[in-house]
Amino acid sequence: MSENYQIEFSARAEKDFKSIQRYTLKTYGEKQVWIYTGMLKEDLRKLEENPKLYGHVRPDIPQIYRAYKIGEHSLIYRIEDQTVYLIAILHGSMDFTSQLKT
Repeated sequence: MSENYQIEFSARAEKDFKSIQRYTLKTYGEKQVWIYTGMLKEDLRKLEENPKLYGHVRPDIPQIYRAYKIGEHSLIYRIEDQTVYLIAILHGSMDFTSQLKT
């Protein structure tokens, strides 16, 4: 069995995560924020186990990144050695290209 990867959140990804929680709480209530947050955390654990299995390349993001769709969002990340760098968490309605411009 191989070692798990470590996940490192960028400042942008942390901000996105908190924003998703606030929006979900305001729009759908406390129960749904717990459900959606739990789902995101579970899928982050999956990335720790095997980030190459779950993510895929997309034509609208830089090819060094992978996207893993979870509910209405996609985790955008890159893999380097045993670390998964979580770049952003984007809603499916967003223009990924403009969101990921440096």
